[in-house]
Amino acid sequence: MRAGRTVLSVVVSAATVIVLTAYFLANLPAIKGTLYRLAPRSRRARVGLLGDESLRLVGGYLLGNLITSAVAGLAMTGFLLAIGVPDAVFLGLLVALFDLIPMIGAPIAGVICALVALSESLPAALATVAFTIVFRLLEDYLLSPKVMRRTVEVAPVLTVLAVLLGGALLGILGALIAVPVVATIDLIRKEVLQPRLDTS
Repeated sequence: MRAGRTVLSVVVSAATVIVLTAYFLANLPAIKGTLYRLAPRSRRARVGLLGDESLRLVGGYLLGNLITSAVAGLAMTGFLLAIGVPDAVFLGLLVALFDLIPMIGAPIAGVICALVALSESLPAALATVAFTIVFRLLEDYLLSPKVMRRTVEVAPVLTVLAVLLGGALLGILGALIAVPVVATIDLIRKEVLQPRLDTS
């Protein structure tokens, strides 16, 4: 019962994020125009450039997240096919979708896959659990940081630390926004603070 509620909560949260993201993207030009007008006229162009660059970094983060989730789904599909678990393609798609949710998405998908594998045999279920744990570690500490370095231009160690700190402070939401926030702060450092320090 509790597991069903958790899965339902994750699905509802994911649907909410998708709807809000679609609404935000549809109204992005109007939102940007309104926010940029809050800046003084003399600095508006500069604020606009920094804002557009920040949005580019957020887009890079979303792309990186999609890439790592797709790899997770493909890896799980291949593994389940190899050990003969039914509905491997569907389960792989489920893993890819749940992997988009930081911290809890991948473990929940792994549990679901293990339960389906249990219908075949106990060794298959245990192997699925082991694969989920190993791949999760590889994704968090190897794959995701390297992908984010290319798409968001954030150092791998900062990616790991940002997600851990964001998750500890704000839970799922903190882990979700951690990398874009760090990328934006680094952008402001390079484009605003560092030039002022160099000329002072």
